[in-house]
Amino acid sequence: MPYTVFGLPTHILIIHVTVVGIPLACLGVLAIAIRPAWRRRFGWWVAALAVVMVPVTYATQLAGTQLYNHDSYLQTVAAQHKSLGGTLVWFVAAVAVLALALALAERRGYADHHAAMVVIAALAIGASAICLVRVVQVGDSGARAAWGGIVQTSNK
Repeated sequence: MPYTVFGLPTHILIIHVTVVGIPLACLGVLAIAIRPAWRRRFGWWVAALAVVMVPVTYATQLAGTQLYNHDSYLQTVAAQHKSLGGTLVWFVAAVAVLALALALAERRGYADHHAAMVVIAALAIGASAICLVRVVQVGDSGARAAWGGIVQTSNK
């Protein structure tokens, strides 16, 4: 993976897809877990988005590691961000697996077996909620690493 694209660090470019895609996938999984009608209609689309976000998250992590290793000043301010960001792909993978499980269970008729669907939906809701929290934690630590040293002054 190249360190820069069009003169900008690759991590900075890819992160925008990650910041939008992961919450969309998690919110989509929450929606299809809660509403069976939406699961029938949008389940495979939501599962596809969640699955696509796994390699996108991994690519973002790789690009972030390159940025971290390339710029020595980042190694002190971005250590927590790197640590948190390194775990995010596992949270996204869990959401993707459970999104696929929801869509597959719906297609195979497990909606008729209420207990099985409730368990899958509950796991999907929990994983999505935890993943959303982790995205916020990673994003906050990244913003603090990037902007923490900037002091605004007023022109009064």
